Amino acid sequence: MSPLEITGLVAIILMSAFAVVGIIVAIPVVKLLNRIRSLLEKLNESLIPVIEKLNNTVTHLNSEISSISNLTQSVGSIVEQLEKIIRLARIVITSPIIKLITTGIGFASGIKKIVGNNNKTNFNKSEYRERR
Repeated sequence: MSPLEITGLVAIILMSAFAVVGIIVAIPVVKLLNRIRSLLEKLNESLIPVIEKLNNTVTHLNSEISSISNLTQSVGSIVEQLEKIIRLARIVITSPIIKLITTGIGFASGIKKIVGNNNKTNFNKSEYRERR
């Protein structure tokens, strides 16, 4: 056998060995890929209903948030109207009350002066009579 034939035989043996190792390694890899594909199909089947439910939940949540937003705006406008009514009530109620109080104080002070002047006048007249 010539060296070229020996080299050819060694090459054929090595290629056969690599092919056998490749087949041995490829079989579990193919099985693993089939399992992964099966799991992905099951996951896909179970995820679609969950995602649809999640989508429905988010849609419902958005509508609830929208109604809460509308309610908050309504409450805000009611509060603004109440503030305006309270300001108007302060003006309408306190202004006449202040006028009544000041008028009453003015009348009381006037009456005190009149009563005080009568007492002083009587006192002064009696003093005047006594001095004569």
